[in-house]
Amino acid sequence: MPATPIYRAMVFMAVYGIIQSLVWGVVRHLGSDLSTATLFFFRNLVGFLTIVPLLMKTGPSMLKTNRFPLHALRALVALLGGFAAFYAVSRAPLASVTAITYAAPIFASVFAMVFFREGISWHRIAVLPVGFVGVLMVLRPSFDIEFAGMIGALITTVTTAIAFLAVKSLSSTERSETVVAYPFVLILPVSAGLAYFDWTMPSAAQFPLVVTMGLGIAASQYCMVKAFSLADASAVLPIDFMRLVAAAAIGVTFFGDVLDVEVLAGALVILAAAVYTARREKKITSPVKGVPQRA
Repeated sequence: MPATPIYRAMVFMAVYGIIQSLVWGVVRHLGSDLSTATLFFFRNLVGFLTIVPLLMKTGPSMLKTNRFPLHALRALVALLGGFAAFYAVSRAPLASVTAITYAAPIFASVFAMVFFREGISWHRIAVLPVGFVGVLMVLRPSFDIEFAGMIGALITTVTTAIAFLAVKSLSSTERSETVVAYPFVLILPVSAGLAYFDWTMPSAAQFPLVVTMGLGIAASQYCMVKAFSLADASAVLPIDFMRLVAAAAIGVTFFGDVLDVEVLAGALVILAAAVYTARREKKITSPVKGVPQRA
């Protein structure tokens, strides 16, 4: 019997979570020797190379748009969020950083209400304190470990929420290829400039890991795209908990992280609030067949 779309989506989401956690483990390992700016540059370089064949096929017309400012905003939050994510992963427990990122859909719901006057309802308002409690449960022990790293995780979460809404707006007028390509085109030169001022050359032994990091990010994003293209967010978001399990296992095994029960409990609270939000609001998705765009 062929696998149902929902089953395939769940598999893709599980694979996404595992690969993403492995990539963050590589970033954590390399972050002790290489600067965040250097790692982030290689991340964007590999990402840009993945869209080069598409650019060669379609030509400059792929970047034609009447909404460049919104593309630029999305690229800006992707720059800030991506850099903050690498910084956080290099300095804070992997499980704690992962847990905080589950709150992105909740932040997106808040921003939609405040800035777009979109669907102010008791459902949206009621879920906010639940998500906030979950965030506090994760942050309380983590602030004792690495304050700056967890601030980076929060910045990543907020910028991801803004990216959700930017992509949602762009989806009404732009081609999916244009939405996908612009962040890489705009971010790469900026990340190169940041790396120039804080460059650390990977060693011969580190360079394969740097390449693996970039390819892993591309592969994980592909799996996430496939998951959300096959099933609704409310069906696959619970499987994203696999990302926390894998991150916790990697952190404990390879980096000596302490597996804090309160972090796991807080992550469950945040994820439950996010799943509820996804069930109530199926509109916070991207044009790429309903794929949330993570910073």
